[in-house]
Amino acid sequence: MHKKCFFLIFFLLNSLFSASICARNFTVVFLNPGYPESNATGNFWANVTRFMVAAADDLNINLLTIYAYRNHVLMKSLAQQVIEQKPDYVILVNEKGIALNIVKKIAEHKIPVFMLLNTLSSDEYDLLSQDEKKFLIGSLTPDNYQVGKKLSDDLIKAYLKQNSRDNMINFFVLQGDHTTPAATARVKGFSDSIKAHENINLIDNTVANWSKQQAYQKVKGVLQRDRIDIIWSANDAMAFGAKKAVLEAELIYQPIIGGINWDVSDEGYTIDISYGGHVTLGAYAMAMLKGIDDKVIVDEEKYQLIDIFESSHSKHFSLFEALLVNNELSRYDFARFGEDSTTKMKFSIENLIETLK
Repeated sequence: MHKKCFFLIFFLLNSLFSASICARNFTVVFLNPGYPESNATGNFWANVTRFMVAAADDLNINLLTIYAYRNHVLMKSLAQQVIEQKPDYVILVNEKGIALNIVKKIAEHKIPVFMLLNTLSSDEYDLLSQDEKKFLIGSLTPDNYQVGKKLSDDLIKAYLKQNSRDNMINFFVLQGDHTTPAATARVKGFSDSIKAHENINLIDNTVANWSKQQAYQKVKGVLQRDRIDIIWSANDAMAFGAKKAVLEAELIYQPIIGGINWDVSDEGYTIDISYGGHVTLGAYAMAMLKGIDDKVIVDEEKYQLIDIFESSHSKHFSLFEALLVNNELSRYDFARFGEDSTTKMKFSIENLIETLK
């Protein structure tokens, strides 16, 4: 009996030692389509990188981020800079539908690509050769259709709490752009939401390029000729711009305004509701890449669509925002979401908060 116990202990220790030898430190380059700091389009992309850095530290991954400053032409040219880094993996975002050519260029150098937040459409994927497809190794995207619908549903509910159901509801929509998959999916969700309401009067459905300033100008112009009851915005930066225009107009009523991102609130221009949480998905992508590199993720887990979004009225939002504002992301234990973790957890905002150190 004692001999069996000895061999069992020896086997377990040997397995743990072998796993530590096999696990390697690898390098990831993230081609971030946004800015490294706050700007007219908000803090979202800067915060995506902050979460990824915290996760990389937990998972022993070398991470380098290259920024495209919301310039899709620059983003294309940065592909060569990414290749020159000779990383083990590249993380790309299909911003404005330009990732296809970048994937093709990187695949020439046999560097695996992981798609984050916006992946290739099925039509774009079909344009890859069989060899190029081999280097597209996974994707992680939030359910943007659902968040567009949820935001619209909540805004309408909030309006109906204060007004008669017989009133026509003047609805104003601020899209991000016409081509980014997240933008189009969110608008599709909104469109399906309002089909259930006969008294929606769509004032305008316009693109403001994710920008606070452009949204401000567009809402300011519309308010000079029309009443707006609800403003649905594809991100918080545009919602903040809308709120600024509303306050300056000194209306005798207050439109209900909502956005997406859980961006840090713009002081003086707080909005009624925001949906977010997807800013954390870059961190989860790092955990997934660790599993892919360790060859412990099965094929069907390498491509995930996740309903991560929660309302700013959620019980989790205040703590989440405080940790972000106070730069305390290192308190999360991102290793708990790795495939080789003995206490692996499903990724969600609630479970992320459960890992706090």
